[in-house]
Amino acid sequence: MLPGAIIRARLRAASGRPEARLLLADQLAERGSGPEAVRQIAAAARDGLPEAQVRLGLCYLRGQGVPPSLNEARHWLECAAEGGDVSAQTWLATLAMHGISGAYNRGPFEGREAGGKAEPDYVVAAGLARRAANAGSPEARALLATILNREPATDEARDEADSLFSESAKAGWPLGQLGHAMTLLRVGTPEAMRQARDLLSAAARSGLPTAHFLLGAMAESGVGAEDGGTVPDVAAAVPHYRTAAEQGHAAAKTRLGLALLTGRGTKRSLVEAETWLQRAAHDGDAMAAAVLGDFHASQDMASREGQPPDLKAAARWYRHAAELGHPGSARALASTIAAGAEGRPDPGEIAGWLETAIEGGEASAWPELGGLIASAALPPDQLPALHGWLQRMIHEDRPEAGYYVGICVNNGIGTPADYVLARRYYLWAAGQGVIEAMVAAGEMLLNGRGGRADPELARALFEYAGKRNHAGANYALGVIAGDDRERAMMHFRRAAALGHQKAKSLTDSGLAVA
Repeated sequence: MLPGAIIRARLRAASGRPEARLLLADQLAERGSGPEAVRQIAAAARDGLPEAQVRLGLCYLRGQGVPPSLNEARHWLECAAEGGDVSAQTWLATLAMHGISGAYNRGPFEGREAGGKAEPDYVVAAGLARRAANAGSPEARALLATILNREPATDEARDEADSLFSESAKAGWPLGQLGHAMTLLRVGTPEAMRQARDLLSAAARSGLPTAHFLLGAMAESGVGAEDGGTVPDVAAAVPHYRTAAEQGHAAAKTRLGLALLTGRGTKRSLVEAETWLQRAAHDGDAMAAAVLGDFHASQDMASREGQPPDLKAAARWYRHAAELGHPGSARALASTIAAGAEGRPDPGEIAGWLETAIEGGEASAWPELGGLIASAALPPDQLPALHGWLQRMIHEDRPEAGYYVGICVNNGIGTPADYVLARRYYLWAAGQGVIEAMVAAGEMLLNGRGGRADPELARALFEYAGKRNHAGANYALGVIAGDDRERAMMHFRRAAALGHQKAKSLTDSGLAVA
């Protein structure tokens, strides 16, 4: 037997009033009669009730009670938006930000659903969000502020975004609180930091994972504390990272994984650390993948499993991180490949990853690439391409490339040998501050290779490099000291202390070189 409330709601709905149909739908949904509730919502939507049109659109968007359909969802949301419903306008703006906008087919054969991998339409999104924001929607104000803040944003757009976030935050909307907090974090004063913490706390209570992540980051860095202190509190940060991570926040997964890996702020757990880092890496977090590479390449694996480091697994994660744009991992991948992590090393692939690392700003990869070039290990058919890449780096004002082109030209690697040209490259790189190039140029100037000898300039280059702890430069200064045995031995001792083997043999035997 039906309850009296349902009977009365059915009688009111029988009058045909769309508001009564929507009320009946609510009561049916509460009793678990979802399909019949959707039919009542659809009837109210067809009768032109904007609230019902929004709800029917969301049913199609989420596949609740009806087959999911972006086209049907957009149709009903647009009907409601035209009727002035701000929630429909906000939803359509959100869809446009995800590339779902423009023409669509609502016929019986819809074909491909709108959306896919289309580019976001920020113009449409901003227009819809502004309509809803002007109508007083705090959600739309936060959404419009987010759109205005996208890069490249003008100062005027950022100022408007800050104002919109502030208004949305005052109305208690979580995304507004989050956005205004991020504005205050940029201000950076102690008072702004405390206000940001309070806003983030409110947004976190509403369930926003990014708010939890930022609260964790503030605690870990020691900013925004109530007492104005700056002492990091990783133990306070970890629960926020865990909450955000459990809600899918990739960077929080990485931070949680790092805390578990190191035991900072929580009990150390290598198994759980690896799990969270893997989740973050699969979400596209390059740092997490890089840490996993280090994890497998280090002794941590040995301490956990009683096995040596797993270079094969390390290479797999380094490759993943490098493909996500992490230059340090590109260099590390080259090193693990060279160590035989994936079988017989391929010098061409090693050089390619070192080039990727250098192009990404990893300056420490230059010496490794230089060593590979000088070793003559690269296949001859790959040398011209490498030489061309080095030339491009020179045009991008990378002076280290000039030094390595000098090596190629000096030794005929991938290009005809030419001492005159090699000397020019060395001198150009030396003039840009590359220490190795100073020593190479000094050797050519001292011996008159590639042009007239210039011992004074050679000595000046050696002295500059020697003061910066270059072993070869100190050895050269010892050699050219001539009859000054005391001066020669001083430089030899410096060179030996820096690892120069010939200088070490001289100092060990007490010999002087004329």
